[in-house]
Amino acid sequence: MTDNCKYFDECSAPMCPRDMGAAKTAWFADEPVCRLHDVPEWVKRQRKIARTGIDEKAGCFTLLMLERDCMIKKGITGIDPDGSDSEREAAEKAWMEKHPVKKPISEETQAKYRVQAEHARAVRCRKCV
Repeated sequence: MTDNCKYFDECSAPMCPRDMGAAKTAWFADEPVCRLHDVPEWVKRQRKIARTGIDEKAGCFTLLMLERDCMIKKGITGIDPDGSDSEREAAEKAWMEKHPVKKPISEETQAKYRVQAEHARAVRCRKCV
């Protein structure tokens, strides 16, 4: 952490986006996350993982894992933090293969999803009346 952060004195997040040492740190889903608004995408992924409700038994996440733009959903797990450096590197590599980068969605698919969402909202509103 750096002291140019307004939360510096009361922050207990183990991975700080303003600290270059974050690359060597592991994070567990039950640990605090940076509270700043302007943060890198990996911090936003930390928040999303934390919202899934997993606990420390689900393993840890490294910066490299958090930087991966993959699907994050309930049941996601990290890697075993207790292995040797070479075991952790192998586990991290296996995790990366298991969690591929999300494919971009075409504009026509996005438009289709928008129409479906609008239809679902309209149906829900009719039921409420």
